[in-house]
Amino acid sequence: MRFRHSTILPVFLSLSASLALAPTALAQGGRPPVGSAGGPPPGGMGRPSAPDSLTMQSQAIRVFLDCQGRVRGCDRDFIVTDVNFVNWMRDRFDADVQILVSGLTNGGGGSENTVTFIGRRAFEGMADTLVLNTLPNDADDVIRRELARTFKLGLARYVARSPMAKRLQIAYVAPAGMQQASPANLKDKWNLWTYTTNTNVFVRAEEQQQTVNGSLSLSANRSTANWKLNTSVSGNVNTQNFKIAATPTRPAISVRNEQRTYNANSLIVRSLSSHWSTGLKAGAGYSDFLNQDLALRLQPAVEYNVFPWTEQTRRQLTFLYNVGPNYYNYQRTTVLNRDSETRFSQQATASLVARQSWGSSNVSLDWLNYLHDFSRHALTLSGNVDLRIGRGFSLNVGGSAARVNDQIYLPRAGNTEEEILLQRQALQTGFRITTNIGLRYTFGSIYNTIVNQRFSSLGSSGGRFNFQFF
Repeated sequence: MRFRHSTILPVFLSLSASLALAPTALAQGGRPPVGSAGGPPPGGMGRPSAPDSLTMQSQAIRVFLDCQGRVRGCDRDFIVTDVNFVNWMRDRFDADVQILVSGLTNGGGGSENTVTFIGRRAFEGMADTLVLNTLPNDADDVIRRELARTFKLGLARYVARSPMAKRLQIAYVAPAGMQQASPANLKDKWNLWTYTTNTNVFVRAEEQQQTVNGSLSLSANRSTANWKLNTSVSGNVNTQNFKIAATPTRPAISVRNEQRTYNANSLIVRSLSSHWSTGLKAGAGYSDFLNQDLALRLQPAVEYNVFPWTEQTRRQLTFLYNVGPNYYNYQRTTVLNRDSETRFSQQATASLVARQSWGSSNVSLDWLNYLHDFSRHALTLSGNVDLRIGRGFSLNVGGSAARVNDQIYLPRAGNTEEEILLQRQALQTGFRITTNIGLRYTFGSIYNTIVNQRFSSLGSSGGRFNFQFF
């Protein structure tokens, strides 16, 4: 891991033996402090006073994080938790500082992350750039911690011009009763609700086949320390048309395949303690693939995390249990001779998520069964593990394995050859298995600070430019 600093303004940090910020040096070469008429910044290094915590919190600078593309290690949840002396904003137009992160592959196979700090509002005209180089085998946890450290360094000159400066040395000293700047305590006309819409249309047309796929989703989310509310609706329609040419024994055939899926889901979660949570899941759906004209579900749930939720960005070991009724109205009579039915089910899920210096893992074990018949069940093990097993060696193992015996929705009449070939409806099965295993080894020069993007339109290895030999 290597760190380089480049700036269009004078160097502003000077580290003493106690690693304290020097606000007089920070004030050089910039705009007057926020709330000042040109005098010294309010961030003197005297003994911090004890102002009202909400007042101090409202005076923290507003920051918007903008990670361009897939920047490895740009974990927003971790950043917001670790860099806790600012107010993180959802929109750049509401921010005092925009952090723009972009990554490029460097000469050694790692990445060069350019972090640009762009001043807005009271900081208009102030800008700075820091560059962080990573090795190809650095763990995700190492990279995100280095990014967080880089953000702290870059934000120091802006915080030094705010009332929060008096509480910033090398780490944030929170006022009594406040652990971090939380937007839950600030005035917000949206009351912390965030709304997202997403629509997509894909069209592909050829002489003998056409495909049209359209999707639409709407979601509303609200999160506080004690409550989590999620609501979403979505729909997807996939239409395929095929023309099969005539033969001497039969005429031309036109085949049309249409699959539709609609869903509405809600989740309400209440935090009970640093380990326990309770919640309620509700859903409604329509699915051609699952032979369902209507599916309704209501599932109260409880969850326990072995580790405190304050460590959620680093590690989680959770056990979730939910139970409740399910109502199904089928398109075709099922193998159990049902056109509609109400069945109670229960589900238990154990999940491990960890990001450490050795790598990362995400493993879960899920059990589901219907209470009217315990033989109607499904057991699924899934996950992904990325291990740094030695210098230059990285092992990635992922996939899932399921024992399936809960397909009460299968049609009694079975599936036609056309439906099987078009994958129009689910088929009877006793198991499902997916797997992937990857091993990577990198060796050679340890110096990787050179970035050369020439001919990059062909891909990192020229993969779009291949000779064909016959």
